[in-house]
Amino acid sequence: MIAALSWLLGTALALAFGGAAMALANVPLFHRLVPQPGAPGTVDLYIAMRDEAERARECVASFLGQPELRRAVLIDDGSSDETAAILARIAREDERVVVLAVPADAPAQRSPKARAIAAAIAAVPIEAPFVLFADADVRALPGALGATLAARATLEVGAVTGFPRTRVRDLWAAGFALLPRLLLLEAFPMRAARGLDPRFAAGNGQWFFVERDAYARSGGHAAISALVEDIALASALKRSGTRVACVDARDCVVLEGYGGLRASLAGLGRSLLGQVGILGSLLYAALYLVRAALPAAAAFAWIDALSTGSGGWFAMASLLTLGAAAPTFAFSAAATAVERPRGTPQPPAAPFAVALGLWAAFSGIRGGLRWRGRRIGRANPRPL
Repeated sequence: MIAALSWLLGTALALAFGGAAMALANVPLFHRLVPQPGAPGTVDLYIAMRDEAERARECVASFLGQPELRRAVLIDDGSSDETAAILARIAREDERVVVLAVPADAPAQRSPKARAIAAAIAAVPIEAPFVLFADADVRALPGALGATLAARATLEVGAVTGFPRTRVRDLWAAGFALLPRLLLLEAFPMRAARGLDPRFAAGNGQWFFVERDAYARSGGHAAISALVEDIALASALKRSGTRVACVDARDCVVLEGYGGLRASLAGLGRSLLGQVGILGSLLYAALYLVRAALPAAAAFAWIDALSTGSGGWFAMASLLTLGAAAPTFAFSAAATAVERPRGTPQPPAAPFAVALGLWAAFSGIRGGLRWRGRRIGRANPRPL
């Protein structure tokens, strides 16, 4: 029992200190976009939408105000609401907008988004020097495209994938919203990510900016077979010789976060399960659960240290306290990119991460994934 407890605490300390060290190394490399003008008419935009009637107009308007935009290709992916009609009206109002529907005979792919974008590019090829893939729940702030163009040149890469500021409206959404950024800071080596090793690939389909020629060399969305298309695109770009940089887009892009518990679990769980599978989702939950035990362990150690006066217990209590505090650096860095309603605190990450991992694993065991009324396939067959 003592040996098992010691192993558990040792594992928790290794996770805590390892995550903190990774975050300390990553934060200086996480280039923060600065809003600025760029060369006009140099970017083509592709956005696939499904049942986005409430968001479509505001999203598209935020891009049409960017002078760097040459053309916006909007793809209706079988919406059951007024999305298609709204997009058609926007196209009549601005000649830069092209609206397409995903044809029924488009080649099948595991990722519906990859299928929709591939069909759109086949019908309306990329013509601008650069292309941006975005989602309907993002808002481009003034200077966003110029900032992304500048970052690509500064970092000397062929692709830039941005992580926006997330705007939430409730405590549940706030708890889940910081998890993707927290995972990026604590577990992803950004220095290696800028190299060409496809094993170190990260991508965010909410804001994925690529040189046109680099995208063509990678095979694009048409060659993607994975369910999580943004990471698959980053890997394909690297395999074809293109470097990809992750950037902090909080000052240039706002993401309208999921609302409430169920929507957050469904949206983030789909990505987690699709990328790491059932066992990986369980491991994700287990790692956060183990690390969450450190504050309680530190409290018990201090009680024993103070009651016995043992120097060994004082040393152990101090070490456990440092371990419990170590994750706060990455947590604070991630929480600053979550825009919460006034007076709403940022809840701790561990309960939400555990819930997300368990929900994703349960969804995989249950037999598949659904999104916006559509069955989109089973979990990634790889265990990790």
